Amino acid sequence: MNTLHTPIVNCAICCTEIPLSAALTPESMAYVAHFYGPACLQRFSARAEHETVPAATPSSESNKTDQAQS
Repeated sequence: MNTLHTPIVNCAICCTEIPLSAALTPESMAYVAHFYGPACLQRFSARAEHETVPAATPSSESNKTDQAQS
């Protein structure tokens, strides 16, 4: 039990319990997420970047070719 009543949060990546005062929180996020350390923040950022970059699909590639030929 936490006798000092220090707010505790869980890391968004590794789920480690950490004091809120020690958590890393990116300022530009639309919602609040806390991270245990720089490595967890980097993993989160890399995953977010990977998930938001659309993959090239055959239909999008053929559309580019069709547009270039017109």
